[in-house]
Amino acid sequence: MSGVAPEAISAADYLAYDDASTGRNWHLPLGYGTLVAASLPSSTALRLATPTERIDLTADGVAVTTRGGIVRAGAAIITVSTAVLAGDAIRLPTGTEPWREAAAALPLGRNEKIFLEIGRDAAFEPDSHAYGNLHDPRAAAYSIRPNGWPVIEAFLGGEGARIVGEEGPAAGFAYVAAELVTLFGSEVASSIRPLAATGWSRMASIGGAYSCALPGRSGARAQLARPFEDRLFFAGEATHPFDFTTAHGAHDSGQRAADEAMAALRVRHALRRRGAFAAAGAQAAR
Repeated sequence: MSGVAPEAISAADYLAYDDASTGRNWHLPLGYGTLVAASLPSSTALRLATPTERIDLTADGVAVTTRGGIVRAGAAIITVSTAVLAGDAIRLPTGTEPWREAAAALPLGRNEKIFLEIGRDAAFEPDSHAYGNLHDPRAAAYSIRPNGWPVIEAFLGGEGARIVGEEGPAAGFAYVAAELVTLFGSEVASSIRPLAATGWSRMASIGGAYSCALPGRSGARAQLARPFEDRLFFAGEATHPFDFTTAHGAHDSGQRAADEAMAALRVRHALRRRGAFAAAGAQAAR
């Protein structure tokens, strides 16, 4: 589930998540992307497929250099994955090394999903779940016919996800098909066929699944969530103290970072006004 072997993650971090978890995971019929896009005001300006190359501090805020040009703003909220943040894809201002180190202590696990289409009902009941061999670290967890759809979603973590990441989707399809035959009988082999597979570990803009704190490094989440110079603010699932790895944790962290940025901008604006008044008073006194 975490995307890495148990000995490679912080027990304290895992327990923080487990204690807060409701155990409920909801399938969204149209997907998370549609939900997020529908929640944005129509006036929101989006620049997709525009990688950031560097971020510099300026006198009034930040300058974000992208392949599409420079964006200037009072502040920036950084939500890239910890794999990207710890790497060298984005050049950050001098002094942000502790943030990169915190990101490195929260590496991304390996998780992938394989989707199979069900050609006929066979042995599959709607909205049911199954697990492969629990003694095999490659075993998948299966969500079968979610919402009644003729689909099986296979969730692979750690060594199982490595099959997809290193050997390719075809190897992943073959592995889960064989596991389903073991679980449900040989007759299901003719009723399932490959539909789609993820490739998060191979995507340079992501680099894995979600964050897992290294042993003894659960405190890195709070370190990563700190603002830098009241100009850069950090959000994303990795910065949440207990709802990390989740969409709602990422959402809530974004609200927290936005509140921090707005508060910093208000303080900056007030100081500027005070300085302007003082300068005007001094000029009048002359």
